[in-house]
Amino acid sequence: MGAGLLVGAEAWEHPGWDELFYPDDLPPEWRLTYYANEFPLVLLPAAVWRLAQPAELDDWRDDVSERFRFVLDVTGVTATDRPMLQQLGNCQAALGESLAGAVCWSPLDPDGHRALRSGLGDGRFLAEPVTVSGLDAAVRVAEDGGHCCVLITDGAGHDLKWLRGVLGQLSGRLQAETAPLLFFSGHPPPINLLRDAAVLWQLLAGPRP
Repeated sequence: MGAGLLVGAEAWEHPGWDELFYPDDLPPEWRLTYYANEFPLVLLPAAVWRLAQPAELDDWRDDVSERFRFVLDVTGVTATDRPMLQQLGNCQAALGESLAGAVCWSPLDPDGHRALRSGLGDGRFLAEPVTVSGLDAAVRVAEDGGHCCVLITDGAGHDLKWLRGVLGQLSGRLQAETAPLLFFSGHPPPINLLRDAAVLWQLLAGPRP
């Protein structure tokens, strides 16, 4: 059986999390640290990481523990997009070991794959989309060797029963991987489902042999 499910959100800055997740007296610059104390990883949209300055990237790295991981969404980045590829290199250099890899939710051509693979450097995954028959349209799946990334694209109206069904559909695929990653997006991502997902996965997966 694979490792335990790692759960995170798409970004950590969400107005809907004010007071619901972040205390009202928490300074904005402490939000990443607060988030990272509860969740082990975050999916960074291209709109976020593409604009980050080197000093900001350094701050992100310094604001989290050694075990926390960033994953970059590289959907739409092409082999000819030199500014984005250069910024990808900046992220790789600044975030260091805290950068686990990247995920693309749309198919990559061979040139795009090579360019992104080169920009990420050694030891980081580049997950690409796969089709899972019968899966809810709100769920995306991408894989790279031992990593399986799942994105719940909109948490509105989704509850624990619905999530149980999704994880049940994906259980064979996720248990075969060494590092299954589950991300939630939304406005804001459903904080209760983020908190419950890892526990639910443990119940579905059963005890390890």
